[in-house]
Amino acid sequence: MFDLIIKNANIIDGTGMPSFTGDIAVDDGIIVNRGKDLGDAKTIVDAKGLSLVPGFIDSHTHYDAQLTWDPWANPSPKLGVTTIIIGNCGFTIAPCKAEHRELTIKNLTNVEGMSLDALKKGINWNFETFPEYLNFLEDRGVGPNVAAYIGHSSVRVYVMGEEALTRKANNDEIIEMENIIKEGMINGGLGFATSTFEGHNGENGVPMPSRLADKTEMQSLIKAMSSFGRGIFMLTRGSNTSVDNIQEWMKGSNRPAVIAALLHNPLSDNSTFNILSDITKATDKGNEMWGQVSCRPLSMEFTMKSPYLFEGIKNWKPAMECPSDELYRKVLADNGFRKNLLNEIEDEAQVRLFNGDWDKIIVREVTNKKFIDLEGLSIKEIAKQNNINPLDWLLNHSLTEDGMDTLFIAMLLNSDEEAVGRLLKHPRSNITLSDAGAHLTFFNDAGYGLYMLEKWVRENNLMSKEKAIYNLTGKQADIYRIDQRGRLVPGQYADMMLIDFDKVGVSKTYRVNDLPGGSSRLNIDGHGIHSVWINGEKVFNENSIIDNKNLPGKVLRGFHA
Repeated sequence: MFDLIIKNANIIDGTGMPSFTGDIAVDDGIIVNRGKDLGDAKTIVDAKGLSLVPGFIDSHTHYDAQLTWDPWANPSPKLGVTTIIIGNCGFTIAPCKAEHRELTIKNLTNVEGMSLDALKKGINWNFETFPEYLNFLEDRGVGPNVAAYIGHSSVRVYVMGEEALTRKANNDEIIEMENIIKEGMINGGLGFATSTFEGHNGENGVPMPSRLADKTEMQSLIKAMSSFGRGIFMLTRGSNTSVDNIQEWMKGSNRPAVIAALLHNPLSDNSTFNILSDITKATDKGNEMWGQVSCRPLSMEFTMKSPYLFEGIKNWKPAMECPSDELYRKVLADNGFRKNLLNEIEDEAQVRLFNGDWDKIIVREVTNKKFIDLEGLSIKEIAKQNNINPLDWLLNHSLTEDGMDTLFIAMLLNSDEEAVGRLLKHPRSNITLSDAGAHLTFFNDAGYGLYMLEKWVRENNLMSKEKAIYNLTGKQADIYRIDQRGRLVPGQYADMMLIDFDKVGVSKTYRVNDLPGGSSRLNIDGHGIHSVWINGEKVFNENSIIDNKNLPGKVLRGFHA
């Protein structure tokens, strides 16, 4: 007798092959058979009219901190995600010495838009090294399966302290970093993650530590990772980091690289496709590379207390460096600051998160009801009505009573559906970039997999159900060398979900106050999900996570070459 049989399902198995109607049997968390009339089981689910698919593998998350207080990595499992990869961009919380915790938290607050209060009250620092962090997660338990990168910025701070944010590493420091990465790989690290992206800044606008690494450091640390014949190199690239640079860093490593974040920018229509072309050429030469792309438009909520979209703009730095609200307001009022900021924003040669698209920034909600008529209008519309430059209007409004609390929503990148469709179908694309666990006050894209099925399969018919499911499951397992996951075939772990393709999708985001200390975050729900299983254990039923005493996920440590 099996533990579980799911009968009469439309099985889309994650291989990309045509779907079929049949049954799947599960025992001890493993898929052991599939076909028809498989026998008896302790639990039998009749899935007639539903599709059984592998659970999504979300390969770009930032749940590193949240997992210490929330082992379920909410809301991902209820959105069909059964495996998460953490440590992306190299922004991790291990290794971390006790004296560097404050610095680490403040950097995360800025670079990943996390609540300072939630991090201070929520993180359980029951570890120092990367292996100790994985052991902590394993001993305490996790809801979804978790794979983790060794993070460059964290390793740098561990070795160099605060000087990691101000200078290059010397030879002795590089050797120490190499040893930490080797220790991490021995103990189950997925690979090595870093960032050179100009928008990645820590407290007071200081570049994140990895951005100060030179060619020698990059080459040495990638070599340390690859010395075991396995490992993924993950990079969030800056505008000055070319695919040729990456190939030079990785020379001789024989390891794959995944490059983020390839989002379509209407002001530089071909730039993302040019990068994918370079990635293809590198792969054809034997240097395997993938470009991380998103199926969703990049939109985020913000207030002028923390306007993340401006942080990639160099002339915004004086505002970021302000130690007090009073000085911040003085900077925003300064005409010289405004002139420099406007000149940079209007420089079309620069490609960044925000490029002066004032028509795509909408007033969502005002605190001061004096401005209630502004809700729903774009900054471009408001500025035109008032015969003023959009930047001046925004900064002037911020300095009014409660103006800092006005909530805006910015629709920034990936909004051209024709271009995004081409990105999603590109053979070197890795569909991911949920950023789940980060920027919780700005946006929540944890439901990207359901959105992919809703928007690009059911509504736009961009690709078949089978192809889309493969992109979100089996292909992810292949790229990241994750064994026994991503496909519904005998011998694989039973990470799977039952869905109604006619209803599958995501809700609008809404705000909840459930972070440590009562801080708020944006939440999102899924539609059309009947059930989710992780390692054969049912964790989601209709509209809610089951109150499991057991945490069925595994900390993944074994990855193939």
